[in-house]
Amino acid sequence: MLSCPKITVVMSAYNAAAYLDEAVSSILDQTFRDFEFIVINNGSTDDTSSILEKYRKLDNRLRVYYHEQNGWAPAANYGYRLARGQYIAMMDGDDFSYNHRLERQLEYIERSPRTGILGTWISRLKNGVLAEDWCSPTNSKTLKWKNFFGMCMAYSSVLMRREVMEKLNFHREDLLHAEDVDFFLRASAITEFGIVPEVLYRYRVWPGSETQRHLEVVREIHVRLLAAFIKEFLKTDPPMGAVTGLRQTRVGPLFEDLPQIRATVALIQDLYWQFEKENSLSPEERREISWDAAKRIASLALQASRFDTRGFMSLSMRALKLNYRLLNPSAIMKGLERRRSFNFAG
Repeated sequence: MLSCPKITVVMSAYNAAAYLDEAVSSILDQTFRDFEFIVINNGSTDDTSSILEKYRKLDNRLRVYYHEQNGWAPAANYGYRLARGQYIAMMDGDDFSYNHRLERQLEYIERSPRTGILGTWISRLKNGVLAEDWCSPTNSKTLKWKNFFGMCMAYSSVLMRREVMEKLNFHREDLLHAEDVDFFLRASAITEFGIVPEVLYRYRVWPGSETQRHLEVVREIHVRLLAAFIKEFLKTDPPMGAVTGLRQTRVGPLFEDLPQIRATVALIQDLYWQFEKENSLSPEERREISWDAAKRIASLALQASRFDTRGFMSLSMRALKLNYRLLNPSAIMKGLERRRSFNFAG
């Protein structure tokens, strides 16, 4: 009988031949060795099959399975159900894991028994050029707060406890291209999140990637999922324009009218007060989360100045009530620079 590995790495590969060598090698070259690597060939029609077969012959930790192409989630769930490891690590076929990734994540999660989902800081490769690193917060409650505005960490960098995945019944397969968003929202109710504060994963952004090809669909589904999550959290239906606005505070575009700005500010305030009520926040956590909420409202106040000076002043006062650090001279200068850019964009 085969012994169970400590970690199972699961990757779904669909027409990934252009970057697959690098992705597979980055896992097989990990400094931590006690893992199995399950790759689901998700109906590929390029050279993915031959590349995977080459590595399967070289390393018996790699197990390759074939699955009919009907989306990422069914293929990934197939891999998760085959997994034998105590922990499950994500991996995408066009990304790269630095060689200490699994070692660092395992060290962290075994020291933190309450952490069920653990990501890392990541570097981003946009069309072949290194872009700014994505350094998520390291505090679990702050990460959960960030879920109101978008993904709190890179899903493909995650290591998670097997029991968390099983308790959530894996991914919902009816949410095409937004399964990761839904998974994080559901997971935030049952486990703690964590981040290894080190760049251990490189995420590739390119026009042919699954996320980029379906970006508009992902945005629409994300707003719908977030609205349902907020309804449960606040026990009231949030205005859809304000839910859309939450995402816009992170990824844009600029707001087009003052009513949406005001509605979004009101929703951020409601979320903050309810989040503070439901979570036992330490002074440091309260400072960090109130600072994030205040910055978002201040940014919206700056956008409101394009339409109404009084609106700008009123919303600015709301931001200051959440966190007076906005009166710091450096914060004021950044705000003035952003206001100039908003006026120019308008």
